[in-house]
Amino acid sequence: MIKLKTPVNKETFKLALSECIKKAWVWDNKNNFEYAVNLYKSKQLTFDVGALLEDQEEFDESAVAIDLFEAYANVDKLPPLEAQEFLSAWNQAWENEEGFDIDSFKGESIEDGLAFGHKVQEYFDMLNIFENKTYQTNFKTLNLSDLNFANSLDATQKALLDDKVKYIYEAGFSYNNEMLKTKCDVIKIKPNKHVEIYEAKATSKVKKEHFFDIVYQAYILEKLGFIVDNIFIVHVNGNYVRGWDYNKIHDNQSFGDFAKLVHSSLPPIKYDEIKEMVNSDFVVLSDNELSDLDLQALVFIDELTWGTKSTRKTLFEDYKTFKSTFDLDVIFSTISNFLTIDSNSEEALEMLSNLTCQVKIEKSRSGIFNYAGGNKAYNSCFHAMKWFDKYTPGFWNITKLAKKNKSYIINNSKSPYFKDYETLSDHSIPLNKKRVSFLETNQKALRMFEVYKAQKEHPNDINKWKIIDPNNIDLIKGLLGNYLHTPIYMYDFETSKWAIPRFNKTNSYYQVPFQYSIDVITNDKFDYNDSTTMPHYDFLSNEVNVDPRPKFIENFIKDSFKHGPGVYVAYNESFEKGVLRKLALLYPEFAKPLLYIVEHTIDLMDFFYGSDKENRPYFLIYHPNFLGSYSIKKTQPSLDANFSYNDLVINKGDKASETFRNFVDKRIPIDAWNISIKEGMLKYCNRDTLAMVVILKRIKELMGNIYE
Repeated sequence: MIKLKTPVNKETFKLALSECIKKAWVWDNKNNFEYAVNLYKSKQLTFDVGALLEDQEEFDESAVAIDLFEAYANVDKLPPLEAQEFLSAWNQAWENEEGFDIDSFKGESIEDGLAFGHKVQEYFDMLNIFENKTYQTNFKTLNLSDLNFANSLDATQKALLDDKVKYIYEAGFSYNNEMLKTKCDVIKIKPNKHVEIYEAKATSKVKKEHFFDIVYQAYILEKLGFIVDNIFIVHVNGNYVRGWDYNKIHDNQSFGDFAKLVHSSLPPIKYDEIKEMVNSDFVVLSDNELSDLDLQALVFIDELTWGTKSTRKTLFEDYKTFKSTFDLDVIFSTISNFLTIDSNSEEALEMLSNLTCQVKIEKSRSGIFNYAGGNKAYNSCFHAMKWFDKYTPGFWNITKLAKKNKSYIINNSKSPYFKDYETLSDHSIPLNKKRVSFLETNQKALRMFEVYKAQKEHPNDINKWKIIDPNNIDLIKGLLGNYLHTPIYMYDFETSKWAIPRFNKTNSYYQVPFQYSIDVITNDKFDYNDSTTMPHYDFLSNEVNVDPRPKFIENFIKDSFKHGPGVYVAYNESFEKGVLRKLALLYPEFAKPLLYIVEHTIDLMDFFYGSDKENRPYFLIYHPNFLGSYSIKKTQPSLDANFSYNDLVINKGDKASETFRNFVDKRIPIDAWNISIKEGMLKYCNRDTLAMVVILKRIKELMGNIYE
């Protein structure tokens, strides 16, 4: 039996091996976390150890991501009720017997995980019935989900003595006087102490951290004398569409990609083809009855390891390779030794100040496991760094530069801030491992530095800050040319998503649109400070347990042609276009007007977001306060500080999404919705489109100043 100095929980083990021992140490217990927060507040170290609380998969960097570490460090700045809700969820998360799961801190993630876990159990119940019928056996399943860890340990031991139990849900195991303990989502009991482990994850693919999750479980069981025959990740099948022929979607092709492919095969839509419909009083009918879930289609038992290569190994093959490469006893002892470092000791500060991600393990493309610390490309840890202010323009803010490269530059240069350099060719800025500058050919960095330097030289004259890229005036004029003709429909959507398809014609994590806002510019006299100068239209679904899309489609199409066909403007168009293409695919009778809007939508974010394909550099418009972000939550307030989201009760997209989801699922009383919540939802979405108007107006004004 290995001798551990302190317990190693599963979440800590996963973080240590998949990311960094320093991050694992910080999140191992409350004392460590509080110590890290105090180091941050006292300006000794800067941390990047938090989970992003907004969905980056859909919104990329156009949404403002909230760092959980930063959120806690600044919880005292939240409104009292919001702070109370945050701390309640915070304290509850620390009570998890398997460690603080930072990826599940967000309410939706917890609910999705529990919901999918229940469906996995239903799946194995069905599988057991099928197997009994097929093989004329009489095996049974046992569900220990409602038991705490101590009781699940006892119940598991009793179940193992019952030769009729084949599948156990949430079976509990511990080793080394409970220094290591785990629950298995599903374990298959076979003769002679042979087992198979199935770990349920409410995701659409296997991830690196999932592998280490199941390694932890398999290690404990093998130490207890079990023989692990195989390991699996059970996840959602992203191609399953509830109540629809999901076989129309090709293997390895996402629902969104399929919708895009179908659209690309169609000829361009002409307004004459849709004129009669959009001006009529049409109705979009709803599905009256929710189709049963097809568990066999929804639940996918995956034996392959993480990655995208079709030739990748199985999880079990990776596990055997991992064990042959490393001594797991040594790994657990190493992690345990780190965890014994007391948060009140000098050793803690010394450990956190180390420049490398110790213990982290990477896998090469050929499938070879190695410690990341031995790879120079990963030699600079960004999880804990010498203190600097992330909100002062500098290297940390450079868009699209890998964090490991940012930390390497910061750790090896004279200053992290632009203000201390005359040029990005400064000899104190380190070169990369190929002895080439990180920054001298980095267009984003050069553009950001150019603006900051101009601001430094002319602090009181904003017209000399080069906010308008002086090298790309014609390109900016070309983009502005798209806004010459009216009407211009500025539109924005809010969506919610569920791991378990909530409505017919949805798949897992389908972005269900429930709200929109449209501001219409009908002439060049528009003024965002005067609402009478622009027609406004909005929609917010107001029914519980009802698919909002039929009414959304009906109202959106009608409102989008109230002033005739025009130019349609989104901020981060890929999101809104993706939503509309899926609606067109699923509601084909309304496909043409929806796709007409898609085909005539332009992206206001083009002024900030670059594209190699379109030969458009980043930040044609750049203000120092952007801090490298092109999120509308950064760009709009920087261009007009008098207009912000701070006065809104609901002021973030993730909050709107979760609020609507709770309403639809009947967790918000209808009276509370009507009296206090609905108005806040409408104001938030409406603010987004008005913010777009602000941006367009300010860009036009800035261009006017150039000519003057």
